[in-house]
Amino acid sequence: MSIFIRILMRTGQLAGVGAITLGLLNWFFHISFIEIHMLFGVFVTLALLISGIVAIFTTRLRVLGVIAIVLAFIVPVFGRTQMLILVGDFHWLIQVAHLLVGATAVILTERICGQYMQIKQRLVAGKAAVTVS
Repeated sequence: MSIFIRILMRTGQLAGVGAITLGLLNWFFHISFIEIHMLFGVFVTLALLISGIVAIFTTRLRVLGVIAIVLAFIVPVFGRTQMLILVGDFHWLIQVAHLLVGATAVILTERICGQYMQIKQRLVAGKAAVTVS
């Protein structure tokens, strides 16, 4: 399971970096790779959703798991509808909010995966100490 969690964390990180890079290219330089940006966003959302599901079944991560699952449903809705919100001079506020929501999804995925691996390492170390005694 630890290998799966590491792959999940790296997938979320790489997809997040790709989505943020393509989003910033579109925002500042009007170079549009929106379809690829959205595909990366789907990978970030799936990584968040899967890590949230894993967290719900892990004792000390249940609250983060619930938050991750709720955010995993908010991310795609906000991403798809952000172009329709606050159109005009203040649309940059929505763009900043979109960036923050995406970054939050990546950071939450990393945090859940990191804490999951720490919990499992402590569990394994505790079992090793019991068998040695």
